[in-house]
Amino acid sequence: MNEWPLLIFTIAMQAAIGGIFMLWVYQLRCKDKENLDMFNLFKIPLVIIAGFSLVGLGASFAHLGAPTNAFNTLRHVGSSWMSREILVTGMFIGLTFITAAWAFYRKKVSPWLLLVTALVGFIDVYCMAAIYSNSLISPWNSIHTFMSFYGTTFILGSVLAVALLATALYRQKMELEAKQFTKVALIIAMLGIALQVIGTALLPVTMTEVNMIEASAITELLSGYTGMVTLRWIISILGIALLFFLAVSSYKKSFAALSFIMLLTFVMSEGMSRYVFYVLGS
Repeated sequence: MNEWPLLIFTIAMQAAIGGIFMLWVYQLRCKDKENLDMFNLFKIPLVIIAGFSLVGLGASFAHLGAPTNAFNTLRHVGSSWMSREILVTGMFIGLTFITAAWAFYRKKVSPWLLLVTALVGFIDVYCMAAIYSNSLISPWNSIHTFMSFYGTTFILGSVLAVALLATALYRQKMELEAKQFTKVALIIAMLGIALQVIGTALLPVTMTEVNMIEASAITELLSGYTGMVTLRWIISILGIALLFFLAVSSYKKSFAALSFIMLLTFVMSEGMSRYVFYVLGS
């Protein structure tokens, strides 16, 4: 597998996009609470999410070979999904930094900047998936790619927000807010899992429609990774169980530690899923 930069790029960017979306969801739920200091709650999450986007940017440059290649690729934005992805990814990273800079300069969070950044991010996820769905490789050339990428965005965004924002709420003695937000994150993470399960269920149907010979070869290739796929789902189930525990339990002593363990658990499971995704096209 030679696609490690792409694996890191897609995972980091989708986590950042999902994280921005979850921050917007939180501020939307709390827009009527005038006494809530949103800046103090959001300042660390915004910085870390911006850091995730920079990790994705660095990985994309590693894939392209040199930053100047990105500018050359942009010349084909009218006909190439890769050019569109580079353009929209740049827009998302720029908006993420503008949102963070605005918050630090004005000492308050702009809901509109969060919303626009999240929407541009969702378009970016579409562009990422469209690159593969428009290829000639059967497992990529299906709706499974879109559902897998959007699923990862909702899953990693939810658990990242719990690790960063819910822990901040606990530190400020806002335990009820933390628990309610963790329940919202659980619902959105389950939505992401559901998208991936449905996408996986639809994959064999799509493969048989494309090319039976190629589908047979891919099935044989996948058989060598059955253990990794099984382990990935076991880890995901453990992660969901931990998120459920954090959402419903009154245990708060080690909330921060458990939330970061949960985040690492999902990063591992989504990374394994993406590894298999790229192996199918290798």
